[in-house]
Amino acid sequence: MKLWPLACLLATSLVMAGHSFAAEKVATVTQAVNDVSHGSSQSTATSPAPTGTQIHDGEYLKTGSASRAELQFSNKTVSRLGSNTIFNYSASSNEVDLQAGTILFSKPKNGKELNIKTEAVTAAIVGTTGFLQVLHQNGHTTTLFGIIEGHANVTAAGNDPVIGPGQIFSFTPGSPPQIFSFDVPLFLKTSLLYKGFKSTLPNQSYINAEVAFFNSLADRGFIGNPNGPNFNFWNLGFPLSGFDSSGKASNNFNLSQQSAPPAPTVEPCHHWCCHHHGES
Repeated sequence: MKLWPLACLLATSLVMAGHSFAAEKVATVTQAVNDVSHGSSQSTATSPAPTGTQIHDGEYLKTGSASRAELQFSNKTVSRLGSNTIFNYSASSNEVDLQAGTILFSKPKNGKELNIKTEAVTAAIVGTTGFLQVLHQNGHTTTLFGIIEGHANVTAAGNDPVIGPGQIFSFTPGSPPQIFSFDVPLFLKTSLLYKGFKSTLPNQSYINAEVAFFNSLADRGFIGNPNGPNFNFWNLGFPLSGFDSSGKASNNFNLSQQSAPPAPTVEPCHHWCCHHHGES
């Protein structure tokens, strides 16, 4: 039996480890529609990013008007970008930085925490599906952070609420942050970031459970028809409808208030999150 020299074994191990390390620092474009490009954060130059393009640590992905893209990270997290979006991914810090535009993300129910941030808002997620948008208009920047299933710890201007399914955290610097509700099934029926891609999201079974739960609440009268404003998801036209719940506990609730409205009394909840509180 022939023995490999120790130096050769070490060199081979280092090469294999290097490939493994590099693979962990890559996200792959799994779908690109129209104008999608990528580049280095240290350069203004961009290159086309068709399906199959690898986005390395610290690089950004950018979409033009009437464009969208889907990325899959090495941990199987999926992120979908709407039009006019600039999105930076750092694998070394496991962080997503949304500079402009809209993303929909779905993080599997395993693995380490993923941080998602904008200039003014930071959110920590483990096993969650939701969306994030940065709106620049009239000299102000507003961040919308919504949850479809799962939960997220959100931090902005000294506030750190936990938001759950059917809730949107809205924050404009200089104004108090707010949490309001939206119609989860309606969002999914009309969202291009949900319907406009070929792949299935990793947390699809949990999304289906949320839709069933929402419809069950509506059927039993715990959620009524919207009587407030309809919130349009800017640039993509997603209707985010405020809805009544018994007690209106989350509609237009100002986080600067000292206490929330009293919670309604309802029958025991059989929703999975109620029986697995804190499960990620």
